[in-house]
Amino acid sequence: MESSDAFEDGSAGIKPNPYIRIERGGTAVPRPYRTKVRSLIDSYDDLIKAAVNNPARAETNSSRDAARKPGEVIKFMGVKPGMTVLDMVSNGGFYAEILAGVVGNEGRVIAHTFARNETNPDFAYAKYIRDSEHMANVALIYADFDALDIKENTLDRIFIVQNYHDLYFDRVGYGVDDVQSVLVMLRKGLKPGGIMAVIDHDANKGAPSSTGTTLHRISSDIVKSDMVKAGFELDGNLDILLNDTDDKTKGVFDPAVRGKTSRFILRFKNPE
Repeated sequence: MESSDAFEDGSAGIKPNPYIRIERGGTAVPRPYRTKVRSLIDSYDDLIKAAVNNPARAETNSSRDAARKPGEVIKFMGVKPGMTVLDMVSNGGFYAEILAGVVGNEGRVIAHTFARNETNPDFAYAKYIRDSEHMANVALIYADFDALDIKENTLDRIFIVQNYHDLYFDRVGYGVDDVQSVLVMLRKGLKPGGIMAVIDHDANKGAPSSTGTTLHRISSDIVKSDMVKAGFELDGNLDILLNDTDDKTKGVFDPAVRGKTSRFILRFKNPE
């Protein structure tokens, strides 16, 4: 599969950048499953349900639906057919392959992953996108946070799911020195009125940003402060993934809490 700086019509919304390469999932053409499903869709809820229940999805992803409730999240974020959505740190494609079904043949999903994966021969996600017809409208881009360069006013939605804390992760190739510069760049990439979804493992109130490294968590208060400072407006929150029994002093990979952490869901708007 060839690589390029954009989709065929050049509208992927990514500026040419020596640090970024886009790998096309293929030409977006009608597919039998999608065509059949869309003929049966009567409502927005049905559209989302069809995308979530698509049997072509990876079992490793669909098996997590009950714990992550992606249909409710996508509806809350107002993702619609024809939109262009950036899925940050999309490794594995949990959200990307559902979003691909929701935005449809006229929409685009830009799946972001870190630069080091471009030269990793064992990076299975790239092959999965290339080989999956239901992800034909998905483009994979490789860039570290501080090398990502999104063309202004091109995105309808941005998702960053369980990876916002990586902005503060103290390891080369993950965290950044200037979180604000990344967030401002992302906001400028959104169209006026566009939405950025932030979902992550919550840390205790008042916990420092260093929990991004030590616990793979981040306090929702830090996220709210960061995003407002970058010019976003807090537009809503969803509490369906909160868990009062979560011991937030434990890292998210600790067997006592793994898969059961309390996660906040925040919706931020780029002012019109």
